[in-house]
Amino acid sequence: MPQKSSEDYKNTRDYILIISHQFRPPIREKLRNLEQRYIHEGRVVFDNFTDLNYVRSLFEFIEFECLLEINEQVCPRFILEFYSQYHLSYSDEGEMFVKFVIQNQLFSYSLENFAQILGVPYEGVCVFTDRWRLDELAYGVPSDGPYQTNPPSIEDIISSIRIDREGQVCRIRHEEEIDVLEYQVLTREIEPTLKPLEEIIQENVFCLGGNQDHVPVYLCFMLYCVVHSKKFNLAYYMAKRMEWVTKQARLLLPYGMLLTRLFTFIMNENPKLNNKSYVLYDHVMTPLAAQLARKPRRDHGMRRGRQSTSSSSAFDQPSSSHLNDDDDYENDEGTLRASTPSPIRYVNSLTDQVP
Repeated sequence: MPQKSSEDYKNTRDYILIISHQFRPPIREKLRNLEQRYIHEGRVVFDNFTDLNYVRSLFEFIEFECLLEINEQVCPRFILEFYSQYHLSYSDEGEMFVKFVIQNQLFSYSLENFAQILGVPYEGVCVFTDRWRLDELAYGVPSDGPYQTNPPSIEDIISSIRIDREGQVCRIRHEEEIDVLEYQVLTREIEPTLKPLEEIIQENVFCLGGNQDHVPVYLCFMLYCVVHSKKFNLAYYMAKRMEWVTKQARLLLPYGMLLTRLFTFIMNENPKLNNKSYVLYDHVMTPLAAQLARKPRRDHGMRRGRQSTSSSSAFDQPSSSHLNDDDDYENDEGTLRASTPSPIRYVNSLTDQVP
């Protein structure tokens, strides 16, 4: 069975197009930058990856099952065009709108409509931050307006998702030992029963390459929401992430397969925009699947061998079928039925063995 490679997103280089010469400045310059990046497609989750019944039992409370259903082809030209003129705007009341241009035609969707097209949850708490320390969470949540969010205490988050520490914890960075701060969470410290969820969210929400030894603030908050059955506005996070990535120099372009859903919607609504230049390619990133020998991840983030094969297909051909960042990667950066246990009680009832 295939093993996930931490660098297999580089296989997307085989299908990324050079289209900047077809545009005028300043879009040409933006496209030139985007053409030099890789695309993070997201990862298909195979049934044998883990006990998906267990994962669904926790994800269903906050409508995160959508992360298990991503399995599309990829349209690189559409992705480049989308990111070249993507931006967010806000109404007087603070409502967010996603805007972008395709073939000189402006598209604008409310965040709720955008979420419906992508098939991700819209309701719930909102956060966007690229930070790693939980004491900086307050800077990543809206303090007023329609997306106002009151985050839980740092202690509540830590006690919900992190194993107990004994003494000072260290991690390896650039071959040197560094003390881990109290409000930082290492990947190895995540509760074992939450590990499969953490990896799925990492691959299909965070979508950035780099070291795997510690957990970003937003992911700690998401895992807290899973444990406590609190809905999370995934559309808000993704829309903000898309905008943030376009302002960086060389980060991966995220949500490749999810953007195929947007592409399909637009072409169905605007058939005149559809032409032969939009070629769909099979996804090339290795799925999340059971490995022949699952080895524990080491905190210095050793890289594994990259995958070397990719395939392309015509527009109408059906589809075939971990990446955290280090500190210096690019930025200085409900009531349930009586028969159903609460997520936190369910988690606590499990053993420390990952399904």
